[in-house]
Amino acid sequence: MKKDVINKFLNILLPFISIILAVVVLPPFLLFKLVYSLVRTTFFIEDVAGKVVAITGASSGIGEHVAYEYAKRGACLVLVARREDRLRVVADKAKQLGSPHVLVVRADVSNTEDCKNFVDQTILHFHKLDHLVNNAGIAPVCMFEDYEDVCDHKSVMDVNFWGSVYCTQFAIPHLKQSRGKIIVLSSVVGWCNFPRLSIYGATKAALISFFETLRVEVGSEIGITIVTPGLVDSEITDSEFMSKTNAKFVPMESVEGCAQAIVNGTRCGDRFIMEPAWLKPLFYWKLLCPELMEWFTRLVVVTRRSSSLIEDVSGKVVVITGASSGLGENLAYEYAKRGACLVLVARREDRLRVVADKAKQLGSPDVLVVRADVSDTADCKNFVDQTINHFHKLDHLVNNAGVAPVCMFEDYKDGCDHKSSMDVNFWGAVYSTQSALPHLKKSKGKIIAISSVLGWSSCPRLSIYCATKAALISFFETLRIEVGTEIGITIVTPGMLESDLTSDDFLSKTNAKFVPLESVEGCAEAIVNGTRCGDRFLMEPAWLNPLFYWQMLCPELMEWSSRFALITWPNQSGKKTS
Repeated sequence: MKKDVINKFLNILLPFISIILAVVVLPPFLLFKLVYSLVRTTFFIEDVAGKVVAITGASSGIGEHVAYEYAKRGACLVLVARREDRLRVVADKAKQLGSPHVLVVRADVSNTEDCKNFVDQTILHFHKLDHLVNNAGIAPVCMFEDYEDVCDHKSVMDVNFWGSVYCTQFAIPHLKQSRGKIIVLSSVVGWCNFPRLSIYGATKAALISFFETLRVEVGSEIGITIVTPGLVDSEITDSEFMSKTNAKFVPMESVEGCAQAIVNGTRCGDRFIMEPAWLKPLFYWKLLCPELMEWFTRLVVVTRRSSSLIEDVSGKVVVITGASSGLGENLAYEYAKRGACLVLVARREDRLRVVADKAKQLGSPDVLVVRADVSDTADCKNFVDQTINHFHKLDHLVNNAGVAPVCMFEDYKDGCDHKSSMDVNFWGAVYSTQSALPHLKKSKGKIIAISSVLGWSSCPRLSIYCATKAALISFFETLRIEVGTEIGITIVTPGMLESDLTSDDFLSKTNAKFVPLESVEGCAEAIVNGTRCGDRFLMEPAWLNPLFYWQMLCPELMEWSSRFALITWPNQSGKKTS
């Protein structure tokens, strides 16, 4: 096929081009970044005196001390949290430190109405909004397999991720008017996985992905600073937290020092802040040697791990979600060719039966069809139970089900309308995995998580989708550390595939018609082969690998390229044709 030839050509050509560009472009670009950073931090520091700053989670910890740092610099404050009594204590101290006016608003950021209300109150009171600090967060500590019911922890995503999304949606029009800034408190756990914090890490990875994508969408109209602090001496990191996570060996930073670094970095226009600064080398170790970082974390915090052999899947039982079309359908065919028994899961039962018939023709000895909606935890438990009742074992779980809403974030009428994306793409995989985990341990089985290239890169109009896929990557990287060698985990980040998801309408809305599509058959074959070989990560097509390193080393360059190719250039072309 023509598209496969293009991808094979790119697989060979792009690595060589990347090496040449790295030699030619990288040194002057890094020098430019250094000079620009020095000039910006010397001559272009923002004066926040009199500016209006809204801070969520301001009743304690980093939020409280960020308020004090802004107060010292003369900013007006809007303090938001659930504990109004604590907010008033913080407000009094902020006034003493120099804030000319402080507004206290009791709100739960997981409630969209509360988020709209505090933004409305801010505008009614101050008539403007300059900075929004998305800080509210909670951190449950538990090995994933020890969760009694993972649904009990959906509130973590509601607060840590959706809380920031809701606040941002309502604040964007006002921040555009003031050419303001958004400060996002993510975490080092958003990119450095830590056992017992799988759900928390996923929420923080989703935050990073969402706001990186939003930065591409809004361009220079709003500044966005993403902060990834390490362990900070606050309410969250109390003695019980440190004991449960076995993280007593990790040095903690004072909350005052962290808050000061955040406010200073924001005033200088920093895009990313890692605090304390010694985390930066760890980021590059994670980028270049993820296996080493994973081994070290598991060695120190859990136990050791070992390697695995190439696998014969003949007679093994493979469950595939989202198997009615696209990648899931073709994964079923690839497993069928190798003699695996299949459990096909999706909402469209009629399509599943068509896939099942073809899978049997291709060599699968037995195929079970189960209609299920993976966003429903009862449905997930049911299809796992049916698998065990029918086959008495489970060897591979392929978490593939997904949906992809396409829309510029500021054009969303109601952010709640797209919570279903997180429910299917992320929670669907979490529910399925929780139900399957005991059986996969018995069989020393494998989990295949289908994420996306957009889990680590940004594409405008897909901000929520990107966030769900980043959350998936973070969750399964953390789970891999928790389970060690008992279960193999392969994380797949495919690019654009020729499937139902990438219809002409999708490509037109995303302005991505120039991106080469890979055949879904070729991608499915690569995934099954990689899984059998025990691959931990799989990027398909292979030419995406160099782009990953460009994204990690030169995010500004990749962001500019993405915005130009997908927003600026199509808009200019549209104006010319009209």
